[in-house]
This record gives sequence, structure tokens and C-alpha cells, in this order.
Amino acid sequence: MPNDAYLAFLGLGLIMIVADGQILYHSGKRYLSDVDTDMSTAGSQTRLIAVLFHIVMLGFMLLLSVFNFNFGGGTVRAVVGNLGVLLLVLGLVHAVTMAVLSNMHDSKMVEESINKPTPASGVPTARTTNGELQRGPVVAPVPGQPGRDPRMSPTIENQSL
Repeated sequence: MPNDAYLAFLGLGLIMIVADGQILYHSGKRYLSDVDTDMSTAGSQTRLIAVLFHIVMLGFMLLLSVFNFNFGGGTVRAVVGNLGVLLLVLGLVHAVTMAVLSNMHDSKMVEESINKPTPASGVPTARTTNGELQRGPVVAPVPGQPGRDPRMSPTIENQSL
């Protein structure tokens, strides 16, 4: 690949990587802040993931730039071919990064649902989850006392076939 094609590939590849990394950073920060009340934690975690994305993609771009892919004659064909390979790698790394962000989002949701306190009144609300109901009292409340009424299925010991 001639020097002008090499520099064009590096320049265009750098622009694509930085643009995709910024999109991942800003959308990932918003995505993680949905489940995390502390914006600084979501921002720092997303920043670390975005930096890792940039480092991995810059490494791939530099490795691709030294390989001699024979896409036929011409400078334009060489640049377009190398950019196509870079876009394929960029798509794969982008998908892996999105999977990491989704995993972090899901783990924060599970952690939040486990650590969420039960309602103070003990009476289920419209947003009460099944897990919160199961953490309630296990004995039947005194008549007139608010609380969960345990519902049990009948025993099978005294049933005839």
C-alpha cells in the first residue's frame, strides 16, 4: 500500500474508532445511569469500558495497517478493502462492548432489587415484587393487623384417590 493510502487508512480508521467510542461512552453512561442513582459511578465505569474499547480498536487498526491484503490494483481499492476489514472488526468489538454494558446493567438491576427495602406499611403496593412479598412476615397477622396473609395449598395427606 503506498504511503498516501496508508495515511488515508489510518486517518479514516481513527475517525471511525473515535466516533464509535464516543457513541458507546455517551449512550453507555445513560444506559447505566438508569439503574444507578450515583452518576459518577456509572460515568467512571463507562469511561473505563470506552478507554478499553479505544485501546483494543487502535491495536487492531495498527495491526491491520501492516498486513498486506491484496485487493487488486489501485490505491482506492486498498484503502476501501482495509477499511472494510476494519469495519468488520469494529462491529465485533462494538458488539462485545455492548454485551459488557448489558451485563453490568443487568447485575446492577439484580443488586438493586435485592437491596431494595420493603414498604414500611407491610401492605403490598402496585410496584411490590414477588421477592419483596416473600421477605414479609411468615405468620398470619392478628385480625385487623396489616400484613401478608399466608396462602397455602391443602395438604395431600388426607385426600382420597
